Amino acid sequence: MKVNVAMAAPSVVMAAILGAVPMQALAAPAAEADQAAVASADNGGIPDVIVTANKREQKLQDTPTSIGVITSDDLVKRQITDIEQVTRNIAGLNVINAGPGQNTLMIRGLVGAGESTVGLYYDNMPTAGTGDSAASSGGRQTDFLMYDVQRVEVLRGPQSTLYGSSALAGVVRVLSNPAKLNVTEGRIDLDGSLVNHGQAGYAVKGMINVPLGDSVAFRIVGYGIHTPGFIDNTSYHKDNFNSADTWGFRWNGTYQLGPNTTATTQLYVQDLKSNGQGYVWSRPSVIGGVALPGAGDLQSRTQSREPYHDRSILAGLTLEHQFDNMTLTFTQSYQRRRNESFTDQQGLPLFFGFLQSIGAFPPITLPKAITFRSAQELTMWNSELRLATNFDGPLNFIVGGIYQNRTTKINNSFVDVDLTTGNPIFANPVWYERAGDFKLTQWAGFGEATLKLSDKFSILGGVRVFQNKRHDIATSIVPFLRLGTAGAPDDVRSTESKAIYKFEADYKPTRDIMLYASASQGYRAGGTIVRVIPELPPSYGPDYTWNFEAGAKTDWFNRALQFNIALYRVNWYNTQISGDFFNGTFSGILNCSGLCARSQGVEFDLTARPVRGLELTASGTVFKAKWLKDQPAISGSPVAGTQFANTPTFTLNGSAAYTVNLSGDNSVELRVDAQHRGKYAYMDYRPQFNLMAPQAFTLVNAAITLAHQDKWNAGVYVRNLLDKRANINSIADTVTPYQTLVAQPRTVGVQLGYKF
Repeated sequence: MKVNVAMAAPSVVMAAILGAVPMQALAAPAAEADQAAVASADNGGIPDVIVTANKREQKLQDTPTSIGVITSDDLVKRQITDIEQVTRNIAGLNVINAGPGQNTLMIRGLVGAGESTVGLYYDNMPTAGTGDSAASSGGRQTDFLMYDVQRVEVLRGPQSTLYGSSALAGVVRVLSNPAKLNVTEGRIDLDGSLVNHGQAGYAVKGMINVPLGDSVAFRIVGYGIHTPGFIDNTSYHKDNFNSADTWGFRWNGTYQLGPNTTATTQLYVQDLKSNGQGYVWSRPSVIGGVALPGAGDLQSRTQSREPYHDRSILAGLTLEHQFDNMTLTFTQSYQRRRNESFTDQQGLPLFFGFLQSIGAFPPITLPKAITFRSAQELTMWNSELRLATNFDGPLNFIVGGIYQNRTTKINNSFVDVDLTTGNPIFANPVWYERAGDFKLTQWAGFGEATLKLSDKFSILGGVRVFQNKRHDIATSIVPFLRLGTAGAPDDVRSTESKAIYKFEADYKPTRDIMLYASASQGYRAGGTIVRVIPELPPSYGPDYTWNFEAGAKTDWFNRALQFNIALYRVNWYNTQISGDFFNGTFSGILNCSGLCARSQGVEFDLTARPVRGLELTASGTVFKAKWLKDQPAISGSPVAGTQFANTPTFTLNGSAAYTVNLSGDNSVELRVDAQHRGKYAYMDYRPQFNLMAPQAFTLVNAAITLAHQDKWNAGVYVRNLLDKRANINSIADTVTPYQTLVAQPRTVGVQLGYKF
């Protein structure tokens, strides 16, 4: 794998939407609209979903923002337990997945070097990723198990006025079930599965809610999971080496401090150990003039083992006081994350051996087999105070401020490998070692005000003023391949200050139709890289987006049909890009200057309940994310008009579920879920490394579940029903053989659940 040292116009759209709305709907009598609005799940209609995307409770259909939501029931029925599975059920949200706990999220195709472009929150707590560098922290975003979760909200489009840095493209919020006062309840869930061509897997999960008197309650979740492996290594002869084991717990507390004052606490703890990445050697490669053969179906030829160990703690406190017409909220969170990864580098000695043979590299002794070790430790404190009003009059607002302090420590090295076992040889001197200490401090004040001009028309304005300060130190301990001297440390300080804005308008011609248009900004902090070679740039600046969007949220046929649609254009300024150096062997981060890129498209969400017991859903997006300027710093030099790498232009998700009520409060549900992802135009802009760009694929899951209301459930499921070798991701470059990350083969499993 390449050594990543990046430590490596609205009015027109609104008119189109207005033109698509039937005039009969715009003229519908108020009484008829009221009847449609009161429909609920009890009479077969689609129930209201309450979201807190704008940091206040609102109905999903009354929120003038493009939001995808997965409710608690849907998380269970679709067997969604992690972020990667969420991406298969929400339009516009995609992921670059390198294995358990190693996800890079993207919304509307915006993804790249540097920190994440998507903010990831658990409850009210922001999280930061840890890549193999401080500058690639978007590559390993936090991924706690989703169990006993209230809902997942995906806010599409920049959200930086309320959510700050790394909400450049959007925000994902995972909201757990709070502890309930005066309620004693619990559940336990067991899962056993068998992967075709692989191992057996299992999961044990449980929850208990315990009240202490009338004003205190605790909710505790615990779990242990074995994720089965299914790829064999032919170099050190290990079958099913890409298995993983995860354990963790979550503790939620609710404290009623007074009639109008509540405190809640959260504690997430998780330990994840992955034994290897799910990449197969899909075709032969040539590196440094040496032919490396491919491998068979579901096989790998890496010389070194590639374990990944991730230990995460996330803790939070929220204090909330209700005044007559406003709510004051204070949140404090703490994140600590430590991980260690190993990545096979067998192509590196071959490439530099070739350079030696032509006199382009000093005649030093090269390693025979090495692995890249990266260890990171992240600590982050985040404080936020905000006041939200709920006046009866036309004007309401939310104002607040945040303080964040984040420290990331990184140690990277090249280590010899035992070719018999694939294990690193720590007793030998390393071939390179460099350490970094990165500190980021952020202050911000924000506010949004909504003015209701009439019963049907509202406008919103928002602003965020922020300052980011960095102090980054990177120290070379052993120079690359022990060549030369370590040199002086990089000591870089930087300060960023800016104001960003949001404008929004919404119009409700009837109770069941809302039209909206918005213009909003997003931003992402700059950073510093830890350089393997001095030719790499030491730091890079922030980047920004302007999003122009128009959409409609609609309910039809007495709420038997819900259809939401959004059209958008995102302009990306000063884009952080991964530039390549030394014949593509090393990468660092640069900024493209000015308006560099654009993503534009359409996304929709549809839910239908045509008859009692039947629910159909579909969500999809069609978009194009492309460069507006030539990019000579990127290997392959994509020219203006070239589509982004790592982005499909079309995705479509769908499901059909039919529930039959049986006698004695029993029911049976038949369910099919499918995800289609279009092909990538590019994985790499160099033609010789783009041969394995992922093609279009469709994955189908099916399940049948027998349940007794509020008591027990038993089900059988099949994931990847058609046993497709779906290409999720591919890698190849000057020092990396062709490798493809494939979807888990057909998996058959049994689930049992019991509530008490």
